[in-house]
Amino acid sequence: MTYFDTDVLVNAAIKQDPIKYVQANQIIENAILSGTFQISWLSIQEIGFVLAKLKESKEVINDSLTQLIASLPVNYGKSTFIRAIELANQIGFTDFNDCLHTAIAEENCTELYTYNSRDFGRIQSFTSLKIHIL
Repeated sequence: MTYFDTDVLVNAAIKQDPIKYVQANQIIENAILSGTFQISWLSIQEIGFVLAKLKESKEVINDSLTQLIASLPVNYGKSTFIRAIELANQIGFTDFNDCLHTAIAEENCTELYTYNSRDFGRIQSFTSLKIHIL
């Protein structure tokens, strides 16, 4: 399975950067067609927050959230949270959500896609997950 960080989902939802918009949509479409697309409830919470912060309309936010909910996102529990704490001890707690995304992906996937090179570049050495920094 292929996990998608929130920044890829945001770039696929709105055209902030035309190149990232096309790239994110192609990668997501390929994962959906191959049956490997995976996100979490954390992803859905974050995309709602980010789209609102970017002042997107309620319609855009609702459409994005509705589509993502239909993808059957995975949940996480105590053991995943503990793993995220371990990662945060390595790279810092200011990037905790990225550590939590990584821990969720480790449990459910073999790879993760992100545009966040700063945080996930630091996480890479602490996980066996294949992280694709776009």
